[in-house]
Amino acid sequence: MRCNACWRELEGRAVSTSCGHLLCTEDANKILTNDGACPICEQVLSKSLMKPVDTNPNEEWINMAMAAISPQILMKTAYRSVMFYITQRDLEMQYKMNRLVAQCRQKCEGMQAKFSEKMDQVHTAYQKMGKRCQMMEQEVANLTKDKQELQEKFSEKSRQKRKLDEMYDQLRSEYESVKRTSIQPANNFYSRHQEPDFFSNQPVNMMENREPTRKG
Repeated sequence: MRCNACWRELEGRAVSTSCGHLLCTEDANKILTNDGACPICEQVLSKSLMKPVDTNPNEEWINMAMAAISPQILMKTAYRSVMFYITQRDLEMQYKMNRLVAQCRQKCEGMQAKFSEKMDQVHTAYQKMGKRCQMMEQEVANLTKDKQELQEKFSEKSRQKRKLDEMYDQLRSEYESVKRTSIQPANNFYSRHQEPDFFSNQPVNMMENREPTRKG
């Protein structure tokens, strides 16, 4: 048997209430001192409604208590005792179930708190990642803009290079033309005014050239 207030196992003396519940002497004294009520049915208890009992009576007391009692009274008393025992067992099972439910609820609340904490951490990390993604998107947009500007500048520089290449080719062509023009007249000059080669191997008849001079 157990106390219906603290649910400690009863050994020896206990207190039975008129409402059919069982208390240890400590809890019974607390209820009487504070003008309290039964912890099960909340009936206001007084000293007259509480009776001390022995949870482990000896054989001598059992023989004296049961002596000269008719079988009908014994059966009625036994029935009440069995029903009281069954009620106490039901109350004990209900207490154990309530304690298990409270423990499970406490564990669930702890898990819920941890889950909420993890969810808050995940939400915070998600917000940070969202901000980082926005910054990266902005950076990508800036890089794309810079790329477009560089492509436009590159295209402009390419056009300027093509113009410079064309101008260079034109100037080089003009330079080559002027160069050829400046060299050609000198060659023509030397070809028209060639002087006789005095060192050639052809014989010169000086007498024939001088004879007409003499005749004249």
